Amino acid sequence: MEPTQAEFDGECAFAVSTGKRDVEGSPKHHLVQDGKTYLFKNGAARFLWKVLPGRAEKAEAVWSRPSPA
Repeated sequence: MEPTQAEFDGECAFAVSTGKRDVEGSPKHHLVQDGKTYLFKNGAARFLWKVLPGRAEKAEAVWSRPSPA
């Protein structure tokens, strides 16, 4: 799987959901949810994404904001 096929340009989806946009995700730690592929830095981030509610919505909200210059 190429990171470009993943949401958030291959960044760690959990990190994005917390406001961080510079943490690279790993194809080794991925999750397909609602037809979308998310990458995570590690297994702990993937686990937290699954158990904490609203992570996808939070990540989408962060990602839609302009990046800080």
